[in-house]
Amino acid sequence: MNHIKAFALAKWATGERLELIEMVGEVGLVQDLSDTLMIIKTKTISQFQKIDSLPSKKGRWYYLPFNKEIIQLVLASTDCNQYNIEMLISAIQSKILNESVIINDNQKDNILKLLNYFEKQYNKDPKQIKQIMQTLDNTKQSVQQNIEKLINNKEQLSQIEIKSLELEDTSKVFYDTATAVHRKNRLNRLKRRLFIAGIAFISIGFICYWIFY
Repeated sequence: MNHIKAFALAKWATGERLELIEMVGEVGLVQDLSDTLMIIKTKTISQFQKIDSLPSKKGRWYYLPFNKEIIQLVLASTDCNQYNIEMLISAIQSKILNESVIINDNQKDNILKLLNYFEKQYNKDPKQIKQIMQTLDNTKQSVQQNIEKLINNKEQLSQIEIKSLELEDTSKVFYDTATAVHRKNRLNRLKRRLFIAGIAFISIGFICYWIFY
């Protein structure tokens, strides 16, 4: 038997059910929720009111406004601590829903994980659960920061790698250019030597002709 049974979203003025996420093994909750919503819509509810609850056949529905139209509900057994239920609703709103009441499959899975977590902790002191939640938040934040550092380091490594490749390309271009210049200088020196040798050969030939003829 579950102590935390389900989470729901509904319009309090019309009693329209928007979402119902049930724990494994729970049955007959749709009708139980509908009956409870019929009672809630007759009540005057303020957007800023504190958590309240109504008994039902399946346990007790705790409800807390999400905004001026939507309420969040948690069905729990009658022996659950109301402060723990309030923490559960607050955790779902702040960590999963944010400002949207449109729940995707990933959010549903995360809500179910929170329900299971509070199911295991249902009889603990609210202060203990609050400390545990804070520790989880700090751990999650630390992990997120480490992931961001890894991403930043990866980006920095990528930049270094790019710069290294650029330097490698620059070095190759410089080497190729230097080699080409060196070859050109050697060719020019060879041309000059051949030119000088040609002049010397012609001069020697001219002198020999002058002497012997």
